[in-house]
Amino acid sequence: MKVFLKILFIAIFLPVCIFTQTKDELINKGIDHVYKLEFDSANAIFQGFINSDPRDPTGYFFQAMTEWWHIYINKDDRSNDDNYLSKVDKCIKVCEERIEENENDDWATFLLGGVIGYRGFMNVMRDNWLKAIDDGKQGLNLIQKSYDLNPSNKDAVLGLGIYNYAVDYVVERYPFLKAVLFFFPKGNKELGLSQLRDVAENGKYSKTEAAVTLAYIHLSYEKNYTEAMKYVNVLVGRYPNNPVFGRFLGKCYVGTNNFSAGAQQYSSMIQKADSNYSGYNNNYMRREFNYYLGVCLSRTGDPDGALKHYETAIEICKTLDKAGEESPYYVFSVLGTGIIYEMKGNISEAIKFYDRVLAMRDVENSKEKAQKLKDDALK
Repeated sequence: MKVFLKILFIAIFLPVCIFTQTKDELINKGIDHVYKLEFDSANAIFQGFINSDPRDPTGYFFQAMTEWWHIYINKDDRSNDDNYLSKVDKCIKVCEERIEENENDDWATFLLGGVIGYRGFMNVMRDNWLKAIDDGKQGLNLIQKSYDLNPSNKDAVLGLGIYNYAVDYVVERYPFLKAVLFFFPKGNKELGLSQLRDVAENGKYSKTEAAVTLAYIHLSYEKNYTEAMKYVNVLVGRYPNNPVFGRFLGKCYVGTNNFSAGAQQYSSMIQKADSNYSGYNNNYMRREFNYYLGVCLSRTGDPDGALKHYETAIEICKTLDKAGEESPYYVFSVLGTGIIYEMKGNISEAIKFYDRVLAMRDVENSKEKAQKLKDDALK
């Protein structure tokens, strides 16, 4: 009898285990394609889930995340926004239908919270602050509910970690927003970072995304370039042709004053743009690469090379930036050009560029810097 029951148990549950394992492997394979910017291959896998069971939100969620990465690669390009939002809406619809059938469906609740949360990120990038706050609150509540239903879901901890870090950082940096966030749970930066590290080590599907988030936080907010480099090296080693990770690496070099390595990194990315690598060959990327290469060359004793790349960045900016809405790349390429001319002893030309900065919008005290440089040059 025991042998029979054992055989029966294996017969019933082994196929389920195999299917689950295969599904997990396929999801991670699809995610891997996304980070390699092989979007068609990723979507083929996720479409397979939809074809297999149109009522399962899994495929819809990961297709929406694939479209999110189209946007994340180049945040200034809005051409994919509508397509992304369409995928989000479809995912929300399928998740909500699933939850209507079973309000304790932790997986559908998790996916619903995740897709709404990432839509909130896009609303932040597009300055849709009220929508972003609404998405953030709704997404957080759903992620927390999914985690309460299934505390073993490490991927849910990614959303909780981002929230804990972000809210504490925002309140610390911008105290006037306390009133806006009054009805939100309090954050905790250190807890948030600890949660993100946990997911980076133990997440099922979100290991890489947690590493991306940690790299971004340490680069952009903590200004801890050494800590950022730990995650960036892993990301670049795994996905050497992902432009987001390449840009992270370049900024780590600049942040640690390793301008020689930075020059090599940005030169390499310009070569990839010239070779039409996916995600590289567009003016938004070229603008950034040329600006930072100008910065690095100006610090490594190559003023002529720096001038060339600043000029390239400026010409690109003229096609992308509107008057009065100049990008930081435009403002600081003009400022950098003035500094190079002053280094070369051409004071009159340097002052022309300082005056151009004074006529542009103020970016990170750019006008104060330009005025001081001008005053010093005239002494």
